[in-house]
Amino acid sequence: MNKSLSNKIANQKILGWILQLLFDLFFFIVRKVSKLSPSTSGKICIISIHKLGDSIFTFEAINSIKRYYNTDVFIICHYNAKDIYALVHPEKLIFPIQKESFHFNDRYLSSTARKLLSELNPEIIIDLTGVMTSASLIFNSNAKKIIGMNRKIFRSIYDHFVEVNTNLISKDIYNNAIKKFIPIIPFETLNKEINLEVSKILIAPFAGWKSKEWGLGKFIRLAEKLKEHFDVEIVFDNTPISNEIIDYLKINGIKFSSTPSTKELIEKIKMSDLVIGNDSGPVQIAAFLGKKTFSIYGPTNPEFHKPRGEQNYYIQKQLLCSPKKNERLCFTDGGKSGCPSFECLNLLSVDEVYSYFKSEVL
Repeated sequence: MNKSLSNKIANQKILGWILQLLFDLFFFIVRKVSKLSPSTSGKICIISIHKLGDSIFTFEAINSIKRYYNTDVFIICHYNAKDIYALVHPEKLIFPIQKESFHFNDRYLSSTARKLLSELNPEIIIDLTGVMTSASLIFNSNAKKIIGMNRKIFRSIYDHFVEVNTNLISKDIYNNAIKKFIPIIPFETLNKEINLEVSKILIAPFAGWKSKEWGLGKFIRLAEKLKEHFDVEIVFDNTPISNEIIDYLKINGIKFSSTPSTKELIEKIKMSDLVIGNDSGPVQIAAFLGKKTFSIYGPTNPEFHKPRGEQNYYIQKQLLCSPKKNERLCFTDGGKSGCPSFECLNLLSVDEVYSYFKSEVL
C-alpha cells in the first residue's frame, strides 16, 4: 500500500471520528436542553416509520412492548402503514405521518411531524425505525427516555441506544432494538388455519424498489397460464399503467384492479386464497393474514426476508452474484446501487416459474 493511499484512509478515519464527535456533542446538548422540562405524562410512543413489508416485521417487537408496559401504546407510522398496524392495534392509537411531511427522499421529517409528536407528549419513546427519518423526528423531544435503534451517528439522541444490525432476519432487526430492555414475546400470524385449497389467486407485480421486480410483462404471461385453472386477478398500486397494457388485459380476459390505498389492498388479499408477488409488502401481508404465498426473489436473500411458515413458497435463480447465505442483499445493495444486468430476475422465465409453482405450491 503506498503512502498517499494510507494517508487518505487515515484522513477518512479521522474525519469520521471528528464528525461523530460533533454529532454526539450537538445531540447531547439538544437532548439536555429538551429534558429540562421532561414529560411525565406516562405515555408510551413507538416510532415505526416503515412501508408495507417492514411494518409486518415490527409486529413482534410492538406486541412485546405492549405486553411489557401493559398500558395504551401510541404508534407513529408511515402514511401507507396505518391500515397494516390497524390489523393488530387500536386505530385510535395510530398516528400516521402524512406524505407532505417527508422531505429529501423520505430522509427528513418536517416540523409538522415533530408537532404531532409534541402533542402526544410521550414520556417514553421507542424507536423501531433506525434511520435518519426517525432521528429527525425525535432529536429534540422532551421525552424523559428514548429507547431504540439507529445508525451510530445518531446515538446521542437515545438514552438506551442499539446500533442497527442488518445481519439478522428481518423481524429480529426490530426485536434487537428492544430486547436488552423488554422481553420478546413470540407473535403468530392473524389466522393460523390456512386454506390449502386454492381457487382465487391474487398477483401483486410491484415491489419496494424496481430491482426486486420480476417484471409486469412476465406476471401478465403467468396470469394467462394460471387463469385456465384458477380465478386470477392482477392488483395494481398507484404506479401508472399504460393504455396498451390495460387494453391487452381486457382483450385477453385477465382480471385486474387498482388499490390506491393499503386498506383496499388488504381487502383484496382477504378475498384471495393465494398471493403471488415479488419480495414485497403484499406477500408479507398475505402471509400474516393466513394466506398461502409464492414469492419471486432476485437480489435479496429469502432467508432474511421470506414469511415464516410451511405455506409460504418462493423461487430464486441462483447465480454467482446472488446473496450468499449470510448476506441480506447482493453486492449491488439489492440492485439499488446499480446492477449491470439484473440477470437474477431476467433469466427467470415464465415457464420456469409456472412449472415450479405447479409442482411445489399446488
